[in-house]
Amino acid sequence: MSSVHPISDGIPSQQRPLNYRWFPSWRFMTSIMLCFCFGCVHLMNSNMGMAIVCMVNSSVTYDNETYPENAAPLLDWSSDEQGYIFSAFNAGLLVMLFTGGMADKFNAKYMILVSVAIASLANLTLPYMAPISVYWAIFSRFLVGFADALLQPAMNSLITRWFPTSERSYALGLATGGRQIGTLIIIPAAGALCSQTEIFGGWPSIFYLSGFIGIIFIFSYIFLGADKPSKQTCITDNELKFITIANQSEDVGKKRTERKVPWKNILTSGAVWASVISLVCHEFPLMTLIMFLPSYLHDVHHYHSTENGILSALPTVSLWFAKIGSSYLNTWLQQNTTWKKDTICKVLNSIGSIGLGVFLLAATFLDKSHAWMAVLFLCLSMASAGLHTPGCQLALVSVAPAYSGAVTGFTFFFVAVSGIIHPILTKMIVKDRTAAEWNLVFYISTVIAIFPIIIFNVWGSTEVQWWAKSKASMQQDPNNKKMSKASKGSTSTPSIDSIDMA
Repeated sequence: MSSVHPISDGIPSQQRPLNYRWFPSWRFMTSIMLCFCFGCVHLMNSNMGMAIVCMVNSSVTYDNETYPENAAPLLDWSSDEQGYIFSAFNAGLLVMLFTGGMADKFNAKYMILVSVAIASLANLTLPYMAPISVYWAIFSRFLVGFADALLQPAMNSLITRWFPTSERSYALGLATGGRQIGTLIIIPAAGALCSQTEIFGGWPSIFYLSGFIGIIFIFSYIFLGADKPSKQTCITDNELKFITIANQSEDVGKKRTERKVPWKNILTSGAVWASVISLVCHEFPLMTLIMFLPSYLHDVHHYHSTENGILSALPTVSLWFAKIGSSYLNTWLQQNTTWKKDTICKVLNSIGSIGLGVFLLAATFLDKSHAWMAVLFLCLSMASAGLHTPGCQLALVSVAPAYSGAVTGFTFFFVAVSGIIHPILTKMIVKDRTAAEWNLVFYISTVIAIFPIIIFNVWGSTEVQWWAKSKASMQQDPNNKKMSKASKGSTSTPSIDSIDMA
């Protein structure tokens, strides 16, 4: 049962430097649990990219493989139907436009638990339903997307309450790094499970394994998770005070259920739109690599199931290391250099966009005789994409911390729209599964990848926008032109009593 920690005497003054160790701490434990959570949901998403290679009759025939009688049935899905299955996930993400506001008002812990439960149920039922009709498979994928629509804004909202500004880049890298860990686990596992028929007949075992891992997380997070520090029964008073004082300048004075989301300010904010466009341009090429890399390696470089699963995981490993390393680098540069947070964010984001596009383009010049080099270029492309985490993704939780759930939902709505278009467009292009068709997909992704170099550098920001600041912090800002008349006459500093600790 959750409890509220009392905040009493002995709180350090605002002028006193505050610090509390990262390890061991409940901030570290929270980031690890969020990493586990993202890993669960993302492996339940990315498993389809590998599983479909051995689920669909045309793919198996291409390998000249014959399946024994105890094998799971092969499915006669057309290329268009496969595109709809991949798009269904992103159709579920469209709901994030509404779930984003919920994350700032309701308990993020419960939203996370519901999210993983829905994704687990969808994966556990898919093997039964998919042979009946392709529409069951599409609906199952929609549910996984809906689960992610609950998870992403809830996680961003939770991060703004658990972590001081200086730690959010690293916490975000650790948490979202779970996506790569989930992919890293499921793709080679799926490749191995595809090539056998003893366990549940082959491909169904991929979805059963995914759902079982989700159930393990649910029971773990029930006992270890908390919506915010004051509801964590095991946290020390010193760490609670550290987090509370560090975040006192942000707009957390009202109860979340009483706070109104400033949609007009969000919709007219250049910083928000820069993050929206940059994140869409970042995610589009990643969809190519995450959803279709096994198919690309299968069609162009003729890798079979087991080695395909291993090689498809290598770019994901590169992305994970780059994401963790660049997120830590962002934090280190803020603490040990005179660079502004904005400058660090934009430099890392620009390097990421250039590398993502250039190495993706380079892979198109290679045929199957240089397959190992193509895998290397794809690894470098994915590694470059990792630099977007301390870049445009950090901006999502920085421009308006008190409304990070709403901003995240608004942003990922457009990511979902592009995600619906992407697989349908890809399957429309890749009809005969030739190298020329796959190269065209890579050309489109390359052009989109380089847009954030201009967009984010000109209009992007990681500074808290004036409309997202607390009244107390606005009083202290002499340059704030939006300060109310009542605030102008006050010189008091933020107190612990004004902070929502419930």
